[in-house]
Amino acid sequence: MPATGIPALERLVARLFIRRFVRNNPVEHAPILLRDQQRTLAAMIDRAGPDAERRVQIKRLRGLEQSSTNYSLAMVARHLAMINRDLATTLSHLKAGRPCPIVVSTANYKPPPDTRAPAAMRELTDANDALARELADPGAIRASRVTHVHPWFGPLSCEVWACFGPFHQALHLRQADAIVAGF
Repeated sequence: MPATGIPALERLVARLFIRRFVRNNPVEHAPILLRDQQRTLAAMIDRAGPDAERRVQIKRLRGLEQSSTNYSLAMVARHLAMINRDLATTLSHLKAGRPCPIVVSTANYKPPPDTRAPAAMRELTDANDALARELADPGAIRASRVTHVHPWFGPLSCEVWACFGPFHQALHLRQADAIVAGF
């Protein structure tokens, strides 16, 4: 199923939630939240065993595209790895005062259905390590005046992008909970 986005009202509400999240969770909290969320997903995958690679149809959650409602836990991990890898690259550019060449398109972050859990978790660990390195200088993040466009939320500052990782992962942990409930 192609990427279709989320309804306009959900985009508006999500943008407000992102701003509140950034206010309540400074950049310094982002690496801690990302690691905690990664541990939670890893535990879910471990408990699921072979079912971690089985796709489960779930009801669309607020903030989740319809095209993302038939994932496995492994696909969730791979999706997060893909996002966080590019998020690290985006932050690197924005902190340096350079525009980021990555065009963020939700269609580019759809994991293959045959994603394997161990490989996806290794990719997520590597992506989160790269992201943690980019998050290590909150001063540079806050000082950046360069923005980068998100397909649903428009231009976002470096600080908002820095906090986007844990905000985004939290949504996909809800997706993972729904997948587990569907086993």
